[in-house]
Amino acid sequence: MSKVCNHRSRLELLHPVKGSHAKGEFHAFTLVELLVVIAIIAILAAVLLPVLTKAQLRAQEAACLNNQKQFATAWIMYVDDNRGLMVNLDTVTSDKGVGTPWRWDTPNPIPSIPPGTSPQQKDILLLEAEYQQGALYQYAPNFNVLHCPADRRMYSPVLPDPNNSPPGNFAYGSFSGVATLNGQYAQLFQQSAVRHPSSLFLWIEENDPRGENENSWVLNYGSWPTSTSGIGFIDSVASWHGDNSTFSWADGHATSHRWLDGATIAYALNMNPSKDSSPPNVAQCPNDLPWLGQGYATTLNP
Repeated sequence: MSKVCNHRSRLELLHPVKGSHAKGEFHAFTLVELLVVIAIIAILAAVLLPVLTKAQLRAQEAACLNNQKQFATAWIMYVDDNRGLMVNLDTVTSDKGVGTPWRWDTPNPIPSIPPGTSPQQKDILLLEAEYQQGALYQYAPNFNVLHCPADRRMYSPVLPDPNNSPPGNFAYGSFSGVATLNGQYAQLFQQSAVRHPSSLFLWIEENDPRGENENSWVLNYGSWPTSTSGIGFIDSVASWHGDNSTFSWADGHATSHRWLDGATIAYALNMNPSKDSSPPNVAQCPNDLPWLGQGYATTLNP
């Protein structure tokens, strides 16, 4: 009996029963199977990457809108505390008797900068001091409110740029106040002079490729609102959220706006420091420039 069993055991070792596996045996992938798996992974990546990119843009836009909302709320709180006077939206001077700027272009005193600080981090520390010394800090005491996380200028020239932007000067502050609302070219000073607050914007995203945004955001409004004749860019807008940009408005809300003209988008993304010398005109931006004119406060468009 034992001889028969031993004989069977030897046969099974030489010719294993179908479905059985010897210890340590494994099945290797063939080249075709590996290529199929790689192809599936590539297809999934191609499908998911645009979705993930859009999700990232939406998250950044949501953060940017939250910053704009904080600016608008702080603006209203300042007005309430100053008998209707709007905060100074210039960043350079308070000589016009219109109050301390919402943030300064140069801090005074200049903060102590630790030795070895990179130029980019030094810029951020100075901007933080400029904001802390400004008139709005007490109403929105969060330094990061100054920054749009999608602002491409922060990646250039040192940090890696996920959007492959062309080289430009580093900048961390993303927003500029409107020049006519107690700003660089002030026309309106009291909140009571703003008759259509839900239609007039306070802060916009600006792409100043020369570095940090200075003064206020200026639009050549020409003969608006009677005509679009002469309306044009003086300062650039930005387009960090795909084809969109964010705005805060004088009634306290914040919105995202989609640019409709290709010339506007190209100008908004242009990182050439001399781009303001040849901005697109209203014939090239027949949708976007009139829209900006509608939201730009003047004595003729209050």
